[in-house]
Amino acid sequence: MTIPTPSSRSRMMFRSRPFIALLIACIGIASVLAYRSFGPEPAHTPLPGIQAENPGGFLSRLSLIPSAWRKRSLVSVIIENHERARPYHQGLEDALMIFEMPVEGFITRFNVLYDLKKLPKLIGPVRSLRPYFLDAFLPWGPPQIHAGGSPEAFARVQEIGIVFAVNGLAHDKEFMRDDGIAAPHNLFIDDKGLESLLTNATAKTLRWPPYHVGAAPSGSGALKISINLLNITNNISYAYDFFTQSYERTNGFTVSRAQPKNVLLLEIPVTNIGSFGRLEISVTGEGKALLFRSGTVQHGRWKKRSTDQWFTFEDKHGQPLVFAQGLTWITAQPTLERVKWEDSL
Repeated sequence: MTIPTPSSRSRMMFRSRPFIALLIACIGIASVLAYRSFGPEPAHTPLPGIQAENPGGFLSRLSLIPSAWRKRSLVSVIIENHERARPYHQGLEDALMIFEMPVEGFITRFNVLYDLKKLPKLIGPVRSLRPYFLDAFLPWGPPQIHAGGSPEAFARVQEIGIVFAVNGLAHDKEFMRDDGIAAPHNLFIDDKGLESLLTNATAKTLRWPPYHVGAAPSGSGALKISINLLNITNNISYAYDFFTQSYERTNGFTVSRAQPKNVLLLEIPVTNIGSFGRLEISVTGEGKALLFRSGTVQHGRWKKRSTDQWFTFEDKHGQPLVFAQGLTWITAQPTLERVKWEDSL
C-alpha cells in the first residue's frame, strides 16, 4: 500500500478544488430552487368566476409534474341515486365534481361534471333533469345529458337557450339499457355514445378547478362525517382515509367507488314543494357551508349572486375556502343541523 506524501496530497487537493467548487455551486442552486418551489409563497385569491391561478412551483412550470390547473371542456350528466340504483353506479370515480341535491321522494340525485377528454367507459344510471341542476352549472354552460325531466326543467332549457341539453329517452342508439337491472334504474351511456351525441355541441373551455386550492389550514378534526337524511337507507357517512387522503363515502348500505378529496356541504333551502312532490330550489343567494378536507373541517359561507355566476366559498374571515386538489363532492341540504362529525374513526 502506498501512502501519499505531503506533496502528492497537495496536488490531489489542488486537482479536486474545481470539482468541490462545482459541487458547492450545484448545492446552492438546488437550495434556491427548492425554496422557490416549496418555500412560503404569498396567498393568492382566484379571479372572479372560473379563473384561478396556477399554484405550481418551479417543477410544474417546467412540466415535470402535472398541474391540476388546466383548460378543460366539460359535460354534465344527471345520475340517479335511488337506493336501487346505487349498486350500479358507473363513472362517479372519474368525475371532476359531483353536485348532489334533493329531489322528490326524500332522496338525492347527482349532476356529475366530466372532462370531455377523460370520459369514463360507462356512465349511469342516467335519470331525469330538474331546473336547479341547470342553474347550478349554468355559468359554465356544459352540455347537459339527462333522461327525461320535469316540465319545469324543459321550460328552463328553453328559457336559457344556451345549454345543449340531450334527452336520452329520445336517443336509443347512443344510450343502452341493462336488462339485468330493473327499470328505470338501468339506463346507461358509454364514452363513444356520449361523444357521438356531442358532435354538434359547443363546449366551453374553462380553467379548472374553479376554487382556491392549497395546503390545508388549521381546523378542528373531522375524520368521520354523518349526514342524517331521516332514513337509514339514504343516510350518508364519510370516513377519512389517511393513505389516500380522501373520504370513503357510504350512502345507506352502499360504499361508493368515488372517494372525494373535498366534501362540501351547502345549506340551500327548499322554497316550495310543487306537483308530484317536485321541489323548488333556488341556488342564488347565500348560506352556510362546511368544507371537509384533509381530515379537518372549515366553516364558511357560499354565495351566488345570479344563476350566470359561479358559487364563491368564503371562510368566517371572508377569505376563500381552501380546497384540496382532486374530486369535490358537493351536497346541498335544506339545513346543516343534521350534519355531525368526529375527530376519530
